[in-house]
Amino acid sequence: LELPRLGPGPAIQLDTIDGPAVVNLWATWCAPCRREMPEFEQVHLERGDEVRFVGVNIGDREDAAAQFLDEVGVTFENFLDVDGELNEALRTATLPVTVVTGLDGSIVTVHSGPMEADELIAELDRALAGSASS
Repeated sequence: LELPRLGPGPAIQLDTIDGPAVVNLWATWCAPCRREMPEFEQVHLERGDEVRFVGVNIGDREDAAAQFLDEVGVTFENFLDVDGELNEALRTATLPVTVVTGLDGSIVTVHSGPMEADELIAELDRALAGSASS
C-alpha cells in the first residue's frame, strides 16, 4: 500500500518501513486521537532516534488533516489514506489504531483505542527487546 505524504515529500510504501516503528492511524473527527497525539509527539521527541514514527490519517482531506496536526503540535511524518485501505488491511473498525513493529519490521502489536505515553513506551521497549505482546 502506497500512501501520499501529508505535506511536501515523497509517498511511502508501507511494506518498506524498517523497524522498529510506530504507525498511528488517526482522523480529525476522532476525539481520542486528538487526546493521544501530544503524548505520541512527546515519545517521538524522546525516542525518535531509536524508533521511526509514522502517522496515517484515515479519510480526511489534506487541508483538514494538516490543520489538525498544526493544532496538536505533531512533527513526526504523516501520510494520507483517503479510502481507509490500511484500516481495512488491519481489520480494525475503530480509531485510533497503533501498530508497533519490531527490529525486523514484523508487527509486534496492533492496539485499538487511545494509548498514553507510558503504554506506548512499554510497547516500544518490548519491540526493541524483540518480544511480542497483544
